Amino acid sequence: MKTQGWATRAAAGTMILAFALAGCSNQESAEDQTSEASETQSESGDDAESGGDDASSDDGAEDAKSQDSTASGSSGLASDADLSKESPSVTPKDAIATAKKEAKDGTVHGIELDFDERDKAWQYEVKIINTTTDFDVEIDAETGDVVDVEKDSTDDKEKAIDLNDPMTFDEALTLAQDKASGRLEGWKLESDDGRIEYQFDFDDKGEEIEVSVDVESKNVTVDD
Repeated sequence: MKTQGWATRAAAGTMILAFALAGCSNQESAEDQTSEASETQSESGDDAESGGDDASSDDGAEDAKSQDSTASGSSGLASDADLSKESPSVTPKDAIATAKKEAKDGTVHGIELDFDERDKAWQYEVKIINTTTDFDVEIDAETGDVVDVEKDSTDDKEKAIDLNDPMTFDEALTLAQDKASGRLEGWKLESDDGRIEYQFDFDDKGEEIEVSVDVESKNVTVDD
């Protein structure tokens, strides 16, 4: 009986040891699986973050490209353009036609082109008298849109100007450049007190020079 008891306790001890070993093995396996799952999740997160960075980089590149395209597409004359060498999209003739629609026809007695610092755009200013109303119409020199219209009562009877007769813009500019040099930053043709003349505004290295050319007498005067 004593021998059988020892055998029984030995068998029980063996089973307990087997279960203990099995438990340890299962725990280590579970820990290994948890560690592997954690590493996989971390790698996936890194990939996703990397992908996000790439996507963000791509979006930034697309935005920059879009901005460059917009700037290029909307570009016209630079603010410091030389009007003796470059011209805006809208011609003086077209600007006058647009202004006459606003004034319901009338006598055109002045047109001016310069860069408007407030609107940051090249603009024409066309002056038209229709009966007793003097219209001052501002027109975007790149788009042809009417920017502003001012009206004043008047009893003046100004002469009508003509861009080609008796003197063209190019002829008047040539006479003006004999007296002054530099960048042509603005010009106008207007009738005032019965006299019609071109006025050219030059910027010669920071020095402002105004040259007037009488279209009939071809007399040139310089005011600096």
